[in-house]
Amino acid sequence: MDWAALKSKHVHAAYDADSRDLHVKFPGSPPVKHADIPPHVYRNLLETSDPHFYYNYYIAPSRVSQGSRHRASLSYALKLVLLLAVSSLLMVTSLDQGPNGVFEESELRSN
Repeated sequence: MDWAALKSKHVHAAYDADSRDLHVKFPGSPPVKHADIPPHVYRNLLETSDPHFYYNYYIAPSRVSQGSRHRASLSYALKLVLLLAVSSLLMVTSLDQGPNGVFEESELRSN
């Protein structure tokens, strides 16, 4: 992949036409990968007079982050498990309460 300087001279971009991956490099930061970018979007990025605006508006939403994607899905999975556990506990306790709202030993052992 060859890096091309954009018109701002501070941002560089590289495009892989086979995989449709776009890599964008900003000063002082590692390259950012964007997946499934059409060729015309890359050409427009090269030709625009304001690549920062074009990037933020058209390309930034398709950012692919290797590490945080897995952490986010793990976080959502843990939250889902916790939510299911709490809702199951609430369902069980609401079904097994005695008439005064207190669990009695005989009721718990009969289940």
